Amino acid sequence: MEPHQEIYNYLSPFLTGLLLSTGIGLIIGLEREFNKFQQNSTAGIRTFPIVSILGFLLASLPADYGKWSVVVALPALILLLGLDHFNKTPSKPGHTTHLALVSTFVLGVMVALHLYKEALASAVIIVTLLALKETFTSTLKRITHTELLSIIKFFILALLILPFLPSRDFGPGNILNAYTIGWVVVIVSLLNFAGYFLVKFIGTGKGIFLTALLGGLISSTAVAWSFAPRGKENPELAGSYASGIVISSSIMFPRLALLAFIFNSDLLTDLWLPFSLMFATAIFFSWRLWRKKKKPETEQEIKIGNPLNILSALSFGALFVGILLTVYYAGIYLGDKGLYLSAIISGLADTDAITISMTELGGQSISAATAAMVVVTATLSNTLVKMGISIWKGGREVGRKVGTAFGSVLLVGILYVLINLILN
Repeated sequence: MEPHQEIYNYLSPFLTGLLLSTGIGLIIGLEREFNKFQQNSTAGIRTFPIVSILGFLLASLPADYGKWSVVVALPALILLLGLDHFNKTPSKPGHTTHLALVSTFVLGVMVALHLYKEALASAVIIVTLLALKETFTSTLKRITHTELLSIIKFFILALLILPFLPSRDFGPGNILNAYTIGWVVVIVSLLNFAGYFLVKFIGTGKGIFLTALLGGLISSTAVAWSFAPRGKENPELAGSYASGIVISSSIMFPRLALLAFIFNSDLLTDLWLPFSLMFATAIFFSWRLWRKKKKPETEQEIKIGNPLNILSALSFGALFVGILLTVYYAGIYLGDKGLYLSAIISGLADTDAITISMTELGGQSISAATAAMVVVTATLSNTLVKMGISIWKGGREVGRKVGTAFGSVLLVGILYVLINLILN
């Protein structure tokens, strides 16, 4: 018998609900009590538990009375709070406290209806929103108009467009699905969003290492493009910038593993070993370069552009569809050679699209093992591009350091692919 079941054996359903509703009121009231020292509000650690208990008690009355009691009490509470809002005393609660009180009453009713988990989860979310007021305020002050528009566009894309896309297979071999294509665009946009704001709110002014680490969440190619010329312009920081390029590129492997897990976790069975080997190699050389840097890094930023560009997002969707079709026909007419050729070409520009394409086809039109090797091939192609950028834009010092690191990563990946092809 589980511990919580033993507790419930000693408590009646009424006492259990009473304790839960009291606890919910105390959680919210505690936050408001702390807040009222600054806002001079009268509603705090006593008022909220009472309101929650009131909702629980009224909803716990017999059916003939309880339902109508709640129907009458809730509008009465809202009316009372509305009248209190026009009270001119300096201690009157604000809109947020009023809404929190109404929500607490409803949570008490939910407990009476035995929606324990739902009520507790809602209480946690409410308390979190209340407690993060200062964080939200300071964050909003740093958001630009362009970023605000991007956030709005993202929610329109994710909440208004995606749910209404038809989930029906079509196209050659039924490999296309409008909802899946939309879901891919939303997921990649979300990852870019997270990376963008991590760089903006955590990475800004934190130095080369953190900027490279967080910038790799968005685009390790962009980091290489930005860091390589800086290393050339500042030879004394060449080791730091070279290390940043390599550490940024190493983030590609866990990022792609995350995408594979989201869309088709079966691919991880064949991806974890090559990704782990290449990731470990990149981390090792990045650590060596960082340890041998000539002087501490200075604070740097990387221009990361717009967090969400609708045309770019749609272009990614089109690229995803194009790769799906290319891989499908390449597999029919050229066999596995065509798949690897597609991976090399797509990897020159992007690894996310080919990875997601392989997760869609892996285990269906092609085996999961083949799909995984195609993804590995794409990462090798992309690594080669970043090595070329570093040598071209970074000059001799940065090019030599990054070339040694990426050359080792390429060697490990190519050996793995060759051994896998020979064994299979």
